[in-house]
Amino acid sequence: MKRKLHIVIFLLLFYNLYLPAENLKVYPKKGDAIINLFKRYELTYEKNIDYFLKLNSGKLTEQNGLLLHQEYELPIKIVKFNGKNIRSSLQINYDVAKYIENYNNLLFKKGIKPKSYKEDLNLWVPFLEFEKELEIVSKDNIELKENITKKNSQKNEILLKNFNQNNKLFGEKNRVNKILDNKLNDYFFYLIAGHGGLDPGAIGFRNGFELHEHQYAYDVTLRLAKKLMESGANVFIIVQDEDDEISDEKFLKKSGTEKLLNGDTISSIQTIRLKQRTDLVNEIYRTFNRKGTNHLLIEIHVDSRITDKRIDIFFYHLADSEQGKFFCNTLLQTIREKYDKNQPGRGYRGTVQARNLFTLKNAIPTGVYIELGNIQNPLDQIRLIEPLNRQAIANWLYQGILRAYNIK
Repeated sequence: MKRKLHIVIFLLLFYNLYLPAENLKVYPKKGDAIINLFKRYELTYEKNIDYFLKLNSGKLTEQNGLLLHQEYELPIKIVKFNGKNIRSSLQINYDVAKYIENYNNLLFKKGIKPKSYKEDLNLWVPFLEFEKELEIVSKDNIELKENITKKNSQKNEILLKNFNQNNKLFGEKNRVNKILDNKLNDYFFYLIAGHGGLDPGAIGFRNGFELHEHQYAYDVTLRLAKKLMESGANVFIIVQDEDDEISDEKFLKKSGTEKLLNGDTISSIQTIRLKQRTDLVNEIYRTFNRKGTNHLLIEIHVDSRITDKRIDIFFYHLADSEQGKFFCNTLLQTIREKYDKNQPGRGYRGTVQARNLFTLKNAIPTGVYIELGNIQNPLDQIRLIEPLNRQAIANWLYQGILRAYNIK
C-alpha cells in the first residue's frame, strides 16, 4: 500500500513540476454532483477524486457537494501547444501524445472545449489519467515489478472465473467454447436485466401464461452477453440466475431466484436494489479501468402500458452524457436499418430520450438503458416470446455496439 501511495505522490509531483501551468477552472451546472462534472470532462472518478477534493478544499459542502456559483479547479492542466506537434510541446512519447490529442478533440467535438487546440494553442492535459506505474518502476526494483505482475495475474484470474460463470449461465448447449475474433478485446461490458429477485417487473398475459418482464429481459441479456464474449469482450452479468439459461421456449418460467454477481441477495426495496447493482458495477469498473480499455453499461427492461399501445425498442441516456446519447442513437439507427431491410414498409418508431435514472446517474461507466417493447401488447409480445426474435434483438444490439465503437 505504501508503494502504491508513493507512486501516486510521485505522479502528482512529476506532473505538477513538469507542467507549470494552471488547472482548468469551471463552474458546475444546476444539479451537478462531482461524478457528473467528471463525466462531462471525461475524467475517471477514482483516479481524480482525491486530488480534486484537495484542490477544492473549502469550496464544497459537508457531503462534498458542489455549489452552483462556485468556481472549481479540475485535474486538467492548460499547457501551451507549440503549433507543431503535441510530442514536442510536452516532450512525451507518442502514445501519451495521441491520448491527449484524442482527448482534446473529443471535448472540442462535445462543445466542452470552446476551440480546437490548433486554433487557441491550448492543450488540456488530464494528467492523472495516464497509467505511468510501469514506466516509473526502476529496473532494479524487482519487488515492485513482481507486485504489479501479481496484481495483473489476480485480475486475469477474476476474468477467467467470470468467463466460466457466464458459460454456466448460458447452459451447456449455448456455452462459448471458442472466441470467434478479438474485436472487443480490452472492452468491458456491464449487463443488467431489470428487476429480479422478488420483483418480476411488469407482467403481461398471453394464452393463459404470465409473461414476466425480468425473464424476457434476462434471456436477451444472456444472448447479448454471449455475442460480446465471442468477440473477446469481458462481460459482467450483474443480475444472474443459475436456475435459468438461454431458452428456446416461448413462455419462460417464473423465477425469483436471481442474485447479484457477487452472490448477494437482491433487495426487495427498490432504492436499495438499484444502489446494490450500481455499487457492484462501480467496484468492478475501478478494478479493471485502465488506459486502453473501454467500458459500457447496458440495462435492459420491458415496458408496460395499455394493451393496445404498441411500442418499438427505445432508449434512455443520462442527460449530460454525450457518449450515452451517441451510443443510444447508434443502436437506434442500427435497429431501424435492420427493420427496413427485413420488414420493408414496417417503419420503426423507436426513440432516444434523456432521463436521469438512478443507474445512469450513479454508475461511473457510460450507460445505455433499453426498453424492448410493451409487455401488455399482443404484437410486442411476439417480439418477446419468439426465441428467434430475442436472438435477433441481441444480434442487432451487438452490431450496433460494434458500429458505435467503429469496429468493422
